[in-house]
Amino acid sequence: MKDQIDVAVRRSPKYSVFMGLGAILGALVAGVLTLFVDPTAMPAGYTVGKGAGLLLLILAVGGLFLGGLLAVILDWMGRRKARKYRVGAEIDVVDDPKEIARRRIAEANGEDPDAGSHTPSEPVAEADASADDEPCSGSSDGPRDGSSSTGV
Repeated sequence: MKDQIDVAVRRSPKYSVFMGLGAILGALVAGVLTLFVDPTAMPAGYTVGKGAGLLLLILAVGGLFLGGLLAVILDWMGRRKARKYRVGAEIDVVDDPKEIARRRIAEANGEDPDAGSHTPSEPVAEADASADDEPCSGSSDGPRDGSSSTGV
């Protein structure tokens, strides 16, 4: 059964890339901010390393969140700019997966998918007998592209 359906084609961002880049940028900002910390201005019990680790954690998670938010906004804008097309679609009404596969293989080979359908009660021996009557046109002993199979 052939039918036409409407599809929307749009660009969509990869969320993992945006979130990863946001986390990396957050870590870089934390590294730069750590360079400007005066060790003598740190409260008692804290070191520059502890402060840098906390800053790294907070800014990396913040960058992760902002990268994801940017990807969501770009995805929303892409949905508004989506182009709509009407395309032909084939809808299979057969529930048997083997029958669907057989029909698709027949269509891919350029054959009529309904011509080769047979019920299990039909004998298949007629097709086998006709195949034995025809002589073979070539040998299947070696490769068909003309190269030797000796490996030399």
